[in-house]
Amino acid sequence: MLVDFEYQVKVTANEITGRLIKPQTREEWPAVSEETVNDAARRLRLDSIDVLRAWLNRWTALTRMSQYEHLTVRNTFMVLGRHMYAAVFPGEVGQRLLDARRTAREAKSTLRLMLSFEEAEDLAHLPWELLHDGEQFLASELRLVLSRSLPLGRRPLLPPEPPLVVQFLNTVPETEEYKEERDQLLASLPREGWLEEYPDYSSRITYRRLDDWTEEEAVRRLATKPLPQIVHIVGVCRRARDRTQEMEIYLDDGAGPDWQSAQILVNLFSGNDFLPDEDQVRLVVLHLCEPSPLDFEVTFERLAPELIRRGVPAVLAMQYPVSGQAAGRFVKRLYESLAGAGSIEEAVQRARTDLFTRFDRDRLFGSPVLYMQTVDSQLLKLPTGSPAGADAGPSSVSATKRPPSSTLDWMLQQLAELDEPATLRQEAEHILRRPADWPERLSEVERRLSRQVRDYAYRPDLARTFSSLVKAVQDLMGEHDD
Repeated sequence: MLVDFEYQVKVTANEITGRLIKPQTREEWPAVSEETVNDAARRLRLDSIDVLRAWLNRWTALTRMSQYEHLTVRNTFMVLGRHMYAAVFPGEVGQRLLDARRTAREAKSTLRLMLSFEEAEDLAHLPWELLHDGEQFLASELRLVLSRSLPLGRRPLLPPEPPLVVQFLNTVPETEEYKEERDQLLASLPREGWLEEYPDYSSRITYRRLDDWTEEEAVRRLATKPLPQIVHIVGVCRRARDRTQEMEIYLDDGAGPDWQSAQILVNLFSGNDFLPDEDQVRLVVLHLCEPSPLDFEVTFERLAPELIRRGVPAVLAMQYPVSGQAAGRFVKRLYESLAGAGSIEEAVQRARTDLFTRFDRDRLFGSPVLYMQTVDSQLLKLPTGSPAGADAGPSSVSATKRPPSSTLDWMLQQLAELDEPATLRQEAEHILRRPADWPERLSEVERRLSRQVRDYAYRPDLARTFSSLVKAVQDLMGEHDD
């Protein structure tokens, strides 16, 4: 992924500042800012956001219990996202974001949107991954990556040599109460034959699993060579019963299952920042699954800032539970991209987009929250011969061509690779270029291409060509991985 533009947005109690830079050259556009006046209209907007967020927290309870599923309200995500967008991107700050997105598209690059909150607790923990600009969710835009910044002045870490080592830690106890949840979790994690359809990945990623948690064994695994660059923790948690902000996690450490402070997980990484660069954990994934659909406040997101302060460069935390089929898809998409030398941000955005495409009636695409204390997000060295190795995927680990900058460019690449006569491909290209623009959302692209198949049914050669493109889109969406 070519991240040539970065828009940093800092939110304080009294001001919102936007700053556009080019990370490679550190070239910087003049900053713009807006004062946040605490007037009645702004207070009403923030109160509306809070009510919508509380309603959204009950989404799982309603959708998991069929007798209440009809109570969900259409467009809840979008309205909440639009309110949050208006709260943080007013006036010049919002216009500069529009300019930045347009500049990045024209440069055939990607825009990194970094949000940071200082002394703005009423905003810091909102689900910003649901941001909606009035036309689309930002999480659905293929060439925009969204993360939350906690800048602590950390020096960049050089990407290690392959293979990327991932340690999975399952903390869900083997009890009757959580048997189904545990089985779903373990089924979503890598197992024998994982990614076997991508032989190029076999030397680029490896993993270990700890299916039965003990703190002693977890500590030993994290200190056993080859040391992991990624630690992926799955578990169930709840808000402490004293109604504090502390989260509790359900663990069985040999004395029987019990709810314990989630600080246990944070303490696993207390010395990370003091290790040699090559031995440090680069990314922690906090994979949340639900203890009960009636626990509305359950989240792993509040642990992320504490882990960042413990020296972990990047933390991906779930602010809503992700279980079952969605969990399996998310894990697979995330590590496919990382194994292909994708950046952390690219991998997260691809996984978000997949959730958005496949589960667009649920809030799941807004669940992954990425916290970073450095913009250095490349986990593996770029493959030799790939100038944009972060865009490398299963079929392009050794690619030398520039990655596609738009949906149309991607389709034209797919078209060029079809085993069809040149004249037929030229005719199909002419048809593809007719629309003024193609949507970023893959399900919309699939529908448009399917319409072309029907419209050209009288031309079997063109219909066959567009059918091949439909299949390429479906492969990208993961249709054949269900």
